[in-house]
Amino acid sequence: MAALAMGGNGDLDLAAAARQLGDAQLVPLVVDAFASSAPALLQQFRQSVLADDEAQVRRHLHRLTPTLALLASQDLQDQCGHVFALWRAPRTAEREARSLALAGRLDALASEAAQSADRSGQSTP
Repeated sequence: MAALAMGGNGDLDLAAAARQLGDAQLVPLVVDAFASSAPALLQQFRQSVLADDEAQVRRHLHRLTPTLALLASQDLQDQCGHVFALWRAPRTAEREARSLALAGRLDALASEAAQSADRSGQSTP
């Protein structure tokens, strides 16, 4: 349960994850899975943004959506939804910048998740 004691400075919302999952013991497993898989996915997401590959960007955002719905603050979920909408609409100048800004926040979320997973692992016997 130590992972749930994390402060609210970032975008990781572990209390909401526990409520949605219905079992606080599952939260560290989800957090650890996200922390492990996110770096590679975010690298691919950035590459797709820079290559202006609309289909791949939408695919990566779609893959992130369920995890963000569980772990991320509402503000980050909203930002992801906005970026997804930008990639479904005609190209705009802000699309790449907002997408890369989202990637930065997702990197921070992954780092926060990794720190939480580390603390959770240390607290188990």
